[in-house]
Amino acid sequence: MSDRASVVTDTDVALLRSLAQERSVVAASRSVGISRDRAIYRLARLERAFGGPVVAAVRGGRAHGGTLLTALGDRIVRQGFDSVELLAGRPVAPLSLSNRLEGVFHRAPGPEVELGPGLRLRVAFAAEEGEPVAVLVDPEAILVARGQFPSSARNVLPGIVAKVERSRGVAGRTLLIRSGRVTFRVAVTEEPIRQLHLTPGTRVWLYVKATAVRRVSSARPTRGSLRS
Repeated sequence: MSDRASVVTDTDVALLRSLAQERSVVAASRSVGISRDRAIYRLARLERAFGGPVVAAVRGGRAHGGTLLTALGDRIVRQGFDSVELLAGRPVAPLSLSNRLEGVFHRAPGPEVELGPGLRLRVAFAAEEGEPVAVLVDPEAILVARGQFPSSARNVLPGIVAKVERSRGVAGRTLLIRSGRVTFRVAVTEEPIRQLHLTPGTRVWLYVKATAVRRVSSARPTRGSLRS
């Protein structure tokens, strides 16, 4: 059995629930603090994982169009992701090792990991005070913005774009963004690159939910060891 958490995240859960209310990808993505492109990507990934579409576009009519949950999507929202089996019993993609970071856990003022002077990440897991820990932050779980805005993300970090890379075999880019002494890899599509004018030297803000910071083994893993 695969690790469901490597496919389905808290953001996916919130996105589907928001879509059930908003009937709009734009409005739903805004409510969970991600871009429209990121929302569409996540919905496509869920479709591949569960073997069928979780949403469907509806045009015209009394509802004036919009995006509705399919029977599969509605079942997931009402009964939970565990009510549906993953297709082929495996993750859509292996967990990325791009942002593997090591630090020290602190309980106060809230559970967080100190990565270096002045840089701490709020987390949603527990550990012993002062315990060395290793964490992963998926490049797709990081939101980039040119300015600050209201968000439920517990981590809001200033950064500077160091490099823009084109990912092999993927219709998108990877941003290398420095925040303090740490460099984060952030997955983005072409649209925000153009809209936000993201070039080397651009000052940005990174938004990362505490639940997106996942603890892993302190021993440096291999790619094979993370696959189910």
